Amino acid sequence: MAGQKEEILGCDFEVRGKVPKEAFELFALAQAKTLGLRGFITQVSEEKFKGRLEGEGKVIDAFKKLILAASEYLQAIKEFIIKNLKVIQEYTYKTFEIKTDKK
Repeated sequence: MAGQKEEILGCDFEVRGKVPKEAFELFALAQAKTLGLRGFITQVSEEKFKGRLEGEGKVIDAFKKLILAASEYLQAIKEFIIKNLKVIQEYTYKTFEIKTDKK
């Protein structure tokens, strides 16, 4: 198995549901950092968050499962959508962060 590196995948994601903004963003941040994912999350509307994930496919999948299984958000989260999943050559983010839109 030596020398066989897992491919790095990048994808966009969306989470829909009525969840408390700060608590949910901090929860997503903690999960992503624990898993070693990179990217960001940002709230785009009252019931929608979106962002970017970069990491191994199984790790991205684990993140999705953790978010969907989070008991405090179970009733609130309506869906978790992964879009534009593809292999990337290198990371474009150094870490996982919460992005805030400064208007």
